[in-house]
Amino acid sequence: MNNFREIDLRAWKQVGEGGNGTTYTCQTESGVILKVARHTKTDGSFVAVSHEFYTSKAFYEAGVPTPKMIELVRVGEDYGIISEFITNKKSLARLSGEQPELIDDLADRMAVFSKQLHGTKIGCSHGQDLSENIPSMKHLMLEALASTRMLRGRTLSKTIEFVQGLEDAPTLLHGDLTFSNLIVEVPFAKEKAEKTYWIDLGRGAHGVPMFDLGHFYLFCNIFGRQKRVQGITHMTGKQMQQFWNSFALAYNGPEGLDEFTAQCKRFAVLDVILLGHIQTLNWHERLFLGLLAKLMVK
Repeated sequence: MNNFREIDLRAWKQVGEGGNGTTYTCQTESGVILKVARHTKTDGSFVAVSHEFYTSKAFYEAGVPTPKMIELVRVGEDYGIISEFITNKKSLARLSGEQPELIDDLADRMAVFSKQLHGTKIGCSHGQDLSENIPSMKHLMLEALASTRMLRGRTLSKTIEFVQGLEDAPTLLHGDLTFSNLIVEVPFAKEKAEKTYWIDLGRGAHGVPMFDLGHFYLFCNIFGRQKRVQGITHMTGKQMQQFWNSFALAYNGPEGLDEFTAQCKRFAVLDVILLGHIQTLNWHERLFLGLLAKLMVK
């Protein structure tokens, strides 16, 4: 394994914390931010952190607005990423919680950038094949279904058949599409969209956009009811549902909105199964996701 620079956190100041990790800045290293992955068996591993680093680099090379990746580092027993530090920024989630009157405008901004992302295809940049660092969401989903215990019998076989029939599209997917993972310059101005960036691309992949949209539907309408999620996002459950409704309308348009929502719900079930496959869960979380999957397919 490569030798990575060792980071002593005593010289760094914590500036943020979220579901994916903790962030720090350092006075002697200006213009950069350190993200230390959540200390779990999977998220804090070298494989997971390096995957996020190289996937984010591939998205950056493809023209996706995201901070530039600089360096992989070692932080005690864990690994971290040093990247470009975007100043004077807040996530759409934080802004929505602090200024709920902006929710509709922020949802519109996220819809614009989500459609832009979903209009970007994997390919080559400067002669480099970017696809080698961007996995197929369809293949990841089939792996999850092959090992899941959340669905059984005919329901499982029909779900596998549905995923097998999906196009293995070259469309870029965030993989964790939420309002927490899109940051904007503050103070927010509706007409000023140039300083907007996607972050936390560790689950970046390619596939049909509904994988992303189902994930966001699940987050806003199901997980958003949990106090823990409300604490992380700084939003209430009602605010998340309002954000989703405005986002869905802006992303899809009024025509066919009911069918769009129904498709999002269908892919939300897949996302529950995928989460159970890629995350390290305790038995309470496994039980919750298993019950949720069964309820959602009824």
